[in-house]
Amino acid sequence: MISEDASLLVWDNFIHAKTSETFCRAWLALLCQQITHVKAAAVLVEGQDQRSFVPIAVWPNPAPDLSHLSVIVESCLKQAQSIVQASKDGSSYELAYPVMVGAKVNSLVVLVINGRIQEAQHALRQLHWSSAWLINLLSSRELELMTQTAERTSSVLESMTLVLRHPQLQQALFEVSNDLAQRFSCSKVAIGLSHHAHIRLLALSETAVFDKHIPLSKAYVAAMEECLDVGKRILLPVAKSNSLSPSEGVVTAPAITPTSAYPLHSQLLSLSKAGSIISYPLVHGAQTVGILMLEREHNNGFTESEQHWLAAFASLIAPIIDQRQQAERSSVGRLLAESRTLLTKLFGPRHLIWKTATALVLLAVVVLSVVHVDYRVSAKTVIEGEVQRVASAPFAGFIQAAYVRAGDIVHKAQPLAKLDDRELKIEQARWASERDQYDSKLREAVAKHNLTDVQVISAQLQQSEAQLALVSDKINRSQLTAPFDAMIVAGDLSQQIGAPIELGKELFTLAPLESYRVILQVDEREIRHLRTGQHGKLVIIGIASDPIPFTISKVTPVATVQDGKNFFRVEARLAQSSIRLRPGMEGVGKVETGQQQLWWILTHPLTEWLSLMSWKWLP
Repeated sequence: MISEDASLLVWDNFIHAKTSETFCRAWLALLCQQITHVKAAAVLVEGQDQRSFVPIAVWPNPAPDLSHLSVIVESCLKQAQSIVQASKDGSSYELAYPVMVGAKVNSLVVLVINGRIQEAQHALRQLHWSSAWLINLLSSRELELMTQTAERTSSVLESMTLVLRHPQLQQALFEVSNDLAQRFSCSKVAIGLSHHAHIRLLALSETAVFDKHIPLSKAYVAAMEECLDVGKRILLPVAKSNSLSPSEGVVTAPAITPTSAYPLHSQLLSLSKAGSIISYPLVHGAQTVGILMLEREHNNGFTESEQHWLAAFASLIAPIIDQRQQAERSSVGRLLAESRTLLTKLFGPRHLIWKTATALVLLAVVVLSVVHVDYRVSAKTVIEGEVQRVASAPFAGFIQAAYVRAGDIVHKAQPLAKLDDRELKIEQARWASERDQYDSKLREAVAKHNLTDVQVISAQLQQSEAQLALVSDKINRSQLTAPFDAMIVAGDLSQQIGAPIELGKELFTLAPLESYRVILQVDEREIRHLRTGQHGKLVIIGIASDPIPFTISKVTPVATVQDGKNFFRVEARLAQSSIRLRPGMEGVGKVETGQQQLWWILTHPLTEWLSLMSWKWLP
């Protein structure tokens, strides 16, 4: 049994507790007084790493070994509900109770109860009623943390404005060092920037101008380079915390090692006569851009709240410093920095994607430089008949009938059109009648032996026969016929029936069906590659699946303008004819001009254009 004086002392500690640790110890002691058969108890709260729970209060004192309760603690955290189970030897019951704030387990109470299961269940009910005190404590603690975080964020942003206030980075860092020295009551605040794995001391609080070659400046640089090599915060000397509250006492990061592990910081402490020192690497991405170092004359170190503030400030100021450095660099400096970064990615560790991409690019360059392929000049092509015949009007007259038009296939001697021959037939009859008359007169003159009349009438008879032959020939030619098997390339008289025509007017254009030539329209930039006798292949739009070989027969020196570009006319002979070919068909032809580097084939249009532009614009 606990004495009355001891009980009063526990109540006094519970009522007047000023720390979380004192409150939890008193609360746990009072709980164990109210629950009978309690063998051991503990209150666990979330640790600083927010990944584990550590005991803040243990009963009785001195604390017993509670390591065997780790299993039930883990189960309670996972299930977020109270658990009661018998101990391994069966002599007691183990009880774990989660204290929830919202949906989160913020604390945990574990008890070891001697006796029967009824005592354990009674203890669980008693614990449930008493947990309101812990919930109130934890809620206040959460509120305090949120308030401190908000205040810390506001003050950090206030200090951040100093970095953006001045146009020069060095002046801005000097103002920042003075502000931090005043805010944290530091004897000295130093800021150094990293450059090629070395530190350049840039700012010292309350020292606008300093000699970088004196021992103290060199000590600052050496300590900063030590922090740069370590890559994490360094705090000397190691301080201990007496409370788990964020605003009470002095705490140290769990990873801090003894002072001897950081000899350069220890030397700086001895040289500057400071009592404590803390260094933060200013990390932006994967790069440390600088080191922030603060010194105090006394040995109290830096509180946990101050360390949180400095950590937040260091994480926010690092990208701003890096951006300001980039902005103050010259163009050459930026180019060198980018080149250095690229070389680091290519030849340094990691960055496998960069290395793979570079290897593929180099392989592609080698392939493009070594591999030779046939260079082919492409050109728009048109099929034309090798020989074209024009059917023109044999005499002036009128169109009587049209049997074909452009696009029709005709055979030899097939009628194409017919001219009106009615007047010609009348004239033919007249000249035939005159011929008969002169023939009769000639006979009479011969019978009379009138030599003079014979000669005159003979001349008139010959004239009439000639006129008759001329008219008969016109009648025969009034029907136009095809001279050979051909295709009508041009000409359509179907809409001109009865229209007058003049002598020699072009009525139809015919092209033979089995004799074609290819006309290539070659760009002036590619004409220099073409020679007579070169071979190529032609793909017609309507026969794209069947390339047709051809051979260049003539390269004309005359250029024509189409769509603002100059094209030269190149003629070629087809190696084989096709019944599917028709005059006027268009397609694309490619002429093989010889082997060239693949790189040259892909880039020569650009290089030639650049050469022309340089010749045009350079003096």
